[in-house]
Amino acid sequence: MPAAKNLTAANLDRAVFDYRWNKDRGVILLAADGFTRKLVRYTSSGTREDIAIPDCMPSSFAVNANGAIAFVGENSAEPQEIWLGAAGQQPKKFTEFNKSFDASALIKPELYRYKSFDGLEIEAALLKPSTHDGKSKLPLIALIHGGPTGAWESSIEPWGQLLVARGYAVFYPNIRGSIGYGEKFVESNRADWGGGDFKDVMSGIDDLANKGIADLDRLGIGGWSYGGYMSEWAITQTTRFKAAVSGAGMANLISEYGTEQHPSYDEWFWSVPYEKPTGFLNHSPFVFLKDAKTPTLILQGDADTVDPLGQSQELYRGLKRYGVETELVVYPREPHGIHEEKHLLDRLNRILAWYDAHMK
Repeated sequence: MPAAKNLTAANLDRAVFDYRWNKDRGVILLAADGFTRKLVRYTSSGTREDIAIPDCMPSSFAVNANGAIAFVGENSAEPQEIWLGAAGQQPKKFTEFNKSFDASALIKPELYRYKSFDGLEIEAALLKPSTHDGKSKLPLIALIHGGPTGAWESSIEPWGQLLVARGYAVFYPNIRGSIGYGEKFVESNRADWGGGDFKDVMSGIDDLANKGIADLDRLGIGGWSYGGYMSEWAITQTTRFKAAVSGAGMANLISEYGTEQHPSYDEWFWSVPYEKPTGFLNHSPFVFLKDAKTPTLILQGDADTVDPLGQSQELYRGLKRYGVETELVVYPREPHGIHEEKHLLDRLNRILAWYDAHMK
């Protein structure tokens, strides 16, 4: 048997979501790449070929014995469809299951890069209302993705599409810690939640203000999971935001470690609180809640075992203690992600109403 050979280490440096072996002992894999994903073919000798695909982000894929590829593809304004391509040919859209979306006026974001506080380059996406005159400043909402080892990608994002239709600019930064930019970038917020990553957010907001896009008197922030954590951290570190939405966030990293389903993820970032409690404690929003002033909407599923209900309850109790305007909405039966249609609709309506009430 030939010795094992690492085909990808020298020239990929990206998270791999899925892979398929070819009969010639090569492999095709799906890898993160900024706001999109790449299909990459490696021969058995290690030669790399990026497979040409149209303006869509591939996800689930399959390869037949002749090398033809089928995958599910989407982008930020077009929903998922199936794409097919014979070996060596560019894939083409094969289905129109979601053609009804053609009637929806979805906005395609602008992708760009900016320099953060320390010179690190951050990639971001920006949604602007179709009615914007290009001159006036806009109310801006920063949405932070989950993770931290996640990323905003080129798929339809309902919070932002509804907010931009309401007249808001929506800012999606892939801050340090995001996947799709290499291992060093992923590790750059290890044991530093609320540090460089939060400064990346604020640097991006200031950049949009300097470009004449963001109205600094009308700023909002929101997110789910780690994005919820970042919203909670933001309201304890600055009063620049007029409104915040925290979904399934983390107010107390110590109690979260002790009650969540998979604490090993946090160990990679922080070790364990029984041995090294200082990092967990000093990066927990609840420690600084006495400084919070921003009206905050808290959303949570009561069956969440990833970021349990107690995290949102701790945040709510602290904000109420210090007289901050807040609401806690708990969705029955829901795990870490909301699934039931009536809850999804209720959540979106509450998010829109909260920002409108405090930013318009």
